[in-house]
Amino acid sequence: MSTGPFWQGGASCVTMAEARTLAGEALAAALRESRARTRAWTFDLSDAQWRVPQQPGVNLVAWELAHLAWFAEFWVLRGPHTVDTDGWVQASEPARLAGPDALFDSARLSHIARWAAPLPSRDELGARLDAQLDACLAGLAQQDDSDEALYFHRLALFHEDMHGEAFAWLRATLGYGAPAGLALPRLAAAPAITVPAAQVRIGWPATRGGFAFDNELPEHPVPLAAFEIDATPVMAGQYLRFVEAGGYDDPAFWPGDAGRWRAAQSRSHPARWRRQPQWQTRWFDRWLPLDPDQPVIHLNAWEAEAYACWAGRRLPTAAEWEQAAASQPDFAWGHSVWEWTASTFEPYAGFAAGPYRDYSAPWFGDHRELRGGAFATHARLHDLRYRNFFQPDRDDVFAGFRTAAP
Repeated sequence: MSTGPFWQGGASCVTMAEARTLAGEALAAALRESRARTRAWTFDLSDAQWRVPQQPGVNLVAWELAHLAWFAEFWVLRGPHTVDTDGWVQASEPARLAGPDALFDSARLSHIARWAAPLPSRDELGARLDAQLDACLAGLAQQDDSDEALYFHRLALFHEDMHGEAFAWLRATLGYGAPAGLALPRLAAAPAITVPAAQVRIGWPATRGGFAFDNELPEHPVPLAAFEIDATPVMAGQYLRFVEAGGYDDPAFWPGDAGRWRAAQSRSHPARWRRQPQWQTRWFDRWLPLDPDQPVIHLNAWEAEAYACWAGRRLPTAAEWEQAAASQPDFAWGHSVWEWTASTFEPYAGFAAGPYRDYSAPWFGDHRELRGGAFATHARLHDLRYRNFFQPDRDDVFAGFRTAAP
């Protein structure tokens, strides 16, 4: 959990803007690099570590790797696609390298059923991943550089980048060693930022081009009153003051669903903290001294809201977060923790599901929106308009928060 650089908003925008328009050999190189990261973060684990115990939030390593190969082949090589009378997306071409659909489409095979599915061996998976990548790269070489022609190649890239982060949080959840090179940064304290009232544009600009996730569309106007927002995510030392003040045990900070969640917990601190006698936090397979200058991490949305209430503040809305990132040069974000917002994950007015219909639509309404990007999130996924989403009780993902007022 060593220190590292903290990403500033402007730099991350440039990185992601380039990623959304990757084409030709640059896109091919990105696909190879993403696959290399996938293999580095999974094939170093032992056979015993691949046998993940059944639990929410993680997958069997072999199933998830097979799903990655299936996803890329299905969308890149097996089109065109149609929707059948049962609502399933069907490919016009059969699986050659990474089927069957019934086993490796995450929409068709329930999470719990994956532990009973017949899965390829480690060697078979390695060969399957290589064959699928080679076939997709050969297909990419035949495409022109239009956004339409490259849509599914870019989708496959970002999908694998997301699963790369999922492999990192699997390792953290199960107490496996951290992948090489991952570090949580230390943050420098900075004064809160005042953002003036404005009529702002939220979402992916129609004129920007490149790849857009369906939930980023369409761009739309949002009126925002003036507000104040933290310049950085809340740090562990700040959150420790809330813990030691008895914040977990005061029902005033835990209304509604938060209170029902809190009543079911036996602890009065974050799940990956302990005190013996000094405060420590678990970083993958190690317990380390709590660093007060690192962002607090592995909190759920209700823990974030409880702190904000105790501090006399609140969580920012997703629109406020996006406007601060877009307009305030001192707003530091990314490469540290995902940030819970006060916003339920909902479609923008005029939303239309993309070809990958299950990316956003099934999760609207009961998930909470997060913004920013974590230390394990690939730089390609850092964009101020990118909308992450999880159920509010999840504390296994690399999530923290910042506060706002009034």
